[in-house]
Amino acid sequence: MPRPKGTGPGGGRFQSHHGLQKEWAMNNLKEYGYDPGLAPTLTLETGKGFPHTFLSTAQNLRRNARVAAGQGKWSSSLQDELGYIVDDFTKAGFDRSTIEGVLERQYKMFDRLGVSYERIDF
Repeated sequence: MPRPKGTGPGGGRFQSHHGLQKEWAMNNLKEYGYDPGLAPTLTLETGKGFPHTFLSTAQNLRRNARVAAGQGKWSSSLQDELGYIVDDFTKAGFDRSTIEGVLERQYKMFDRLGVSYERIDF
């Protein structure tokens, strides 16, 4: 998989973002043959105040909250995670079209892997 290089228009470095947190997917979709190297990503600017940092921080805060509540680190459901994609990307300022594209790429991956899911209606 190509690695993003360079900086974006805001001066942040480019980084690939997995819609589903990579570690979550590795722990919850491994039985289906999930491969993070083949998972869909979106190239975003990262660094303080940039979208990738916001999205990753939101994912990590949820993970930490699950652990603090005595739940498994990766115990959220797939449907929960799909809803978080919509919530997080919306809060990060992405438009509906971008969010729909991120979800569609996730759905295509699930279809290839044979993972059951429900489309998110937003």
